[in-house]
Amino acid sequence: MATNTQLSIEIMYKLKEFLNNEIRQNGEIQINNNRIWNGWLHKMDNEVWYGILRTLQQLERERGVHFTIHQSEAVRQGLELLDKYSDYYDKVLDMNNRHVKAKSVAWKCLHTVREIWNTAVGEDLPNSNVSRVKTNFGDIFE
Repeated sequence: MATNTQLSIEIMYKLKEFLNNEIRQNGEIQINNNRIWNGWLHKMDNEVWYGILRTLQQLERERGVHFTIHQSEAVRQGLELLDKYSDYYDKVLDMNNRHVKAKSVAWKCLHTVREIWNTAVGEDLPNSNVSRVKTNFGDIFE
């Protein structure tokens, strides 16, 4: 049976692959990307987020050099919101109401997963239009 950390790592890997493919195919990821919101963010409950963010927190403790200040802050904010509201809501990081403004934190955490994983494996794929694969025309004739 897989541990929570193992499952979190699998989810993080699939999330990173999905986001990297989005960038390769469509260029810079826009905040209103329905494939990301409907395929991932609206489905991720507190347990999934806790697993991901605690795994990132542990990774930061062990290998802090891989984290920027913004990435560390995203993880901290995500865990803080979960700790404060998870007793009341099942999907804290998918909420925006008068008490909880969490979707922007979820967005930051989502990108932190991709950026940290890419950094850890040495993959340079900026979230920009220059990363988009425009054609594979040359591959056809090789």
